[in-house]
Amino acid sequence: MTSTGDAVDQLRADYDATPYTSNSFPQSAPGQLAAIAHLFGLDTPAVPTARVLEIGCAAGGNIIPFAAAQPRAHVVGVDLSQVQIDEGRVRAQALGLDNLQLIAGDIATINLTGLGQFDFIIAHGVYSWVPPETQEALLAGIRACLAPDGVAYVSYNVYPGWKSKEVLRDAMLLASGASTTPGEKIRDARGMLDFLEEVAPSDGVMARVIAECKASSEGFGDSYLLHDELETFNSPCYFYEMVGRAGAHGLAYLAEARPETMLPGYYGPTVAEYVSAKSSGVQVLVDQYLDFVTNRMFRESLLVHAQRAPQVRYVPALSRYHGLHVAAWLPPVDGPTVLDNSRQEYLQSDGATLFTNDLGIKATLDVLNARWPWTLSRAELVTAVHDRIRSAGFSPGDNLPDVIDSLVGTLIMQGQLRYRLEPVALEPVDPVPLRIDETARRMAESTSGRSAAATFNRWHETLELSPLDSRLLPLLDGTRDNDALVDALSVSLRAHPLEIELAGRPVAGEAELRAVLAEYVETMPARLTEMKLLRVR
Repeated sequence: MTSTGDAVDQLRADYDATPYTSNSFPQSAPGQLAAIAHLFGLDTPAVPTARVLEIGCAAGGNIIPFAAAQPRAHVVGVDLSQVQIDEGRVRAQALGLDNLQLIAGDIATINLTGLGQFDFIIAHGVYSWVPPETQEALLAGIRACLAPDGVAYVSYNVYPGWKSKEVLRDAMLLASGASTTPGEKIRDARGMLDFLEEVAPSDGVMARVIAECKASSEGFGDSYLLHDELETFNSPCYFYEMVGRAGAHGLAYLAEARPETMLPGYYGPTVAEYVSAKSSGVQVLVDQYLDFVTNRMFRESLLVHAQRAPQVRYVPALSRYHGLHVAAWLPPVDGPTVLDNSRQEYLQSDGATLFTNDLGIKATLDVLNARWPWTLSRAELVTAVHDRIRSAGFSPGDNLPDVIDSLVGTLIMQGQLRYRLEPVALEPVDPVPLRIDETARRMAESTSGRSAAATFNRWHETLELSPLDSRLLPLLDGTRDNDALVDALSVSLRAHPLEIELAGRPVAGEAELRAVLAEYVETMPARLTEMKLLRVR
């Protein structure tokens, strides 16, 4: 029988040999956790000065962006792999971060309490992938290190979705069992996957599971395949079991990182009627029934100290919306918004549509779309909508704030609104000379030239950069006009060539290259705006 120590040593060796792809996870951002807690009735420490701990931080891809964006915060990351910690330290040093500490260690043996208490604790991709003793140590460590008014985020695999997925995992483990290197293991596992995809009945369970897995870009990248699907430990559980285990450590369930998934009405009237009748208003039962409805495979749950559970309100009071800064993108389907009482259709991010003929709702959506991707406070939103309606020649009406609050609540519970307790915005800049957010620019600069160059935006989203973007973004400090940017890119490409194409063929000669680069620089503000890295005047 393999001891826990031997198993942990094997895990460490696996991660050292093939480091986990280390990106940010927007749903785990402390600002998101604080806003959800606020929504459900709990107050948390201020995010800009928060103490944040990530357990299983890999190379820091999820906490380095936060530490860079919040220089007054204190951030600590712990990971089993020394290789990944060393990589994270190099990244942090390149950014000049002095508010981030990265520590290599086994959470089952390291003295987590010696690190102090933390306002937000993140454990993404850890719980289901470690031995049972380490699972217990993780929950105990969260309980010991979580500040009295703190929030913890824990992700894990769940049944019933993983019941069928376990069959696929077993098949890939069988096919890769004799593999001696990570590369061979990946090759043999993918070979089994391709084989089953070819021979499995198209209307069968296996075909559906394979299709769902292949549809996830994260799920079948090499490092994810090794560490999520094929890792030595992969122990799903039912949601209610996880709540019970957390409860045994003095922790209580607060919510999901995507609150809309907790609402029966999100899945239609039939589901809402049945689940509401069977759960008797007990949120844990609601969530468990919904896991069966959706065949859920993965959860991202927020935990708080058990004594705070009586304060949680799963039906948010309208007053809780007043403290939020909100953003949404729901463009009208047929042309611009018409500010009258005609019926109009708006496109949601999930492809569904929202219909309304209410003047207040239409004006609110119009204001949100105009501001996207940046937030508005409630006061700013009410004022802007009021002015928008008046400019169209109508009277706003005394109930306009209530209309706006109701719409905000509906959009939150449909997963169509982004929200924070602090504003999310950039200062508007002129398109020439180009200047992007300094923390994002420095992150791009620190990864330029790597195979996986990237930066991040204010919504805690990782942005993978094309080879040419990775050359340009570090130059966008506001000191170069477009001609100077073309000059700098030309010099860079002469020193370190890239294949640049025009109309499907390589560019020919310096003049053609400069023409292509000039157009590329000219159109860059639009792309940067879409990436949420720029706000043009």
